[in-house]
Amino acid sequence: MSTSRRGFLKTVGAAGAAAGMAGVSVSGAVAEQNVSRPLLISEIGPEHYKVRRKPIKWPSDARIAVTWVVNFEGKTDATNSNDIAATDYSCKAGMWRLLKIFEDNGVKGTWYTNGIIATRYPDTLRVLARLGHEIDGHNWANNIRMDRLTPEEERELVKRTFDDIERACGVRPTGWMGSGEAETSTTMEFLVENGIIWNGDFSTDDVPYTVAVQGKKIVIIPYQRESNDTQLSRFKHHPSVWLKKFKDQFDVMYEEGATYPQYLSAATHAWILAHPAGAKAVEEAVRYAAGFPHVWNTTENDIAKYWLSQNYD
Repeated sequence: MSTSRRGFLKTVGAAGAAAGMAGVSVSGAVAEQNVSRPLLISEIGPEHYKVRRKPIKWPSDARIAVTWVVNFEGKTDATNSNDIAATDYSCKAGMWRLLKIFEDNGVKGTWYTNGIIATRYPDTLRVLARLGHEIDGHNWANNIRMDRLTPEEERELVKRTFDDIERACGVRPTGWMGSGEAETSTTMEFLVENGIIWNGDFSTDDVPYTVAVQGKKIVIIPYQRESNDTQLSRFKHHPSVWLKKFKDQFDVMYEEGATYPQYLSAATHAWILAHPAGAKAVEEAVRYAAGFPHVWNTTENDIAKYWLSQNYD
């Protein structure tokens, strides 16, 4: 695509965000049919519908694998100043508070990172990389709707997300979770072009599974919505609601893990649960999980590498 960086960001930022709000597509071919692009997307591959009930084995016979996910997000100027400020709290305050909790308790976070952070706050990514935390792709900005872009725009957006993150901190992501878990029929192809080994856009199970994309095995690591903090923002719940849900999820999966080991993502947003009251809940959750034996606190990148090494399907 020959569009300049400024022109591209203006196009996808304004068109993607506006189309998402208006419910119309920016794709000319789709617009001519007066149908939004998502309605034209083909079904996902048959591997996504395979039911797995054969127990897996985690390292050290862990009953449960836990990742501490942080959605590290920002928005383009196509939105209003209030939205920009709300998410940019992630970089100015929230990220630092969560990072201290993780470091103090000896765990590494999996940071779903918008590419815009690499251009606005590159120092935050350099700190994460230096401390060994996992940095993954999470769209270029959180108000861009990938399913409202043309395939050419989508391919460029994916590449620029990976390129900008790598340019900022020297680490090229090997994992991706799209904003809103939104994928098109071409997203995985573009992600594989950029070297991913795992994807988190399918909340369809309590264990990972694999799909084949262009002859390459990609690990699908499910993103559990029930242990996600977006409910706090949407419904103004106290952070204790997230904490109780995390503990209940953990307790059930830990008990089941005696015979059927599973995976749990503790999903936070650096602009939601990283406020002072929320951070207290995060720290309690981290310490709660640490109080049990046979728990694998890890990153999604390490889960994907392990899954591939065991040749699980």
